[in-house]
Amino acid sequence: MSAGNTLVPDLLRRFVPARHVSNILAGNICVRLETNDPLIIAAMARIAAPPCQENAKLSFSWRLIRDEEAPCGGQEVTILSSGPLSTLLLGAGTVIVVDRERCEVLGFIAADVAEKELTRIWFPLLLSLLKPTESGVPQ
Repeated sequence: MSAGNTLVPDLLRRFVPARHVSNILAGNICVRLETNDPLIIAAMARIAAPPCQENAKLSFSWRLIRDEEAPCGGQEVTILSSGPLSTLLLGAGTVIVVDRERCEVLGFIAADVAEKELTRIWFPLLLSLLKPTESGVPQ
């Protein structure tokens, strides 16, 4: 299924092209970051180590979509965790899901989340959620 062969709107943004791709080393985690927003790549590159080598084993796959139509506003942070899954709810329109079992992160970031917020708050929080404790719940 693709965006081109359906008349149904893609409300979940499944088919948004993520043309900006980078392999980065964040702590000891090699991340393949795919996004539709070049500022997200730039923000992550500022807090990460040099890029992973082309042949490096990727630990996690992140797909972060900047959603210009998502509701804006709010500073509330909610984290819901159960087993290998954690969901971050940031303000009114940002949702990021971490699946430690599948080594995937999928997120939709509201237009009002600034680059500075991403680097100082959300990316470090995401990285902490990638590390399960013995109980399987993030630290």
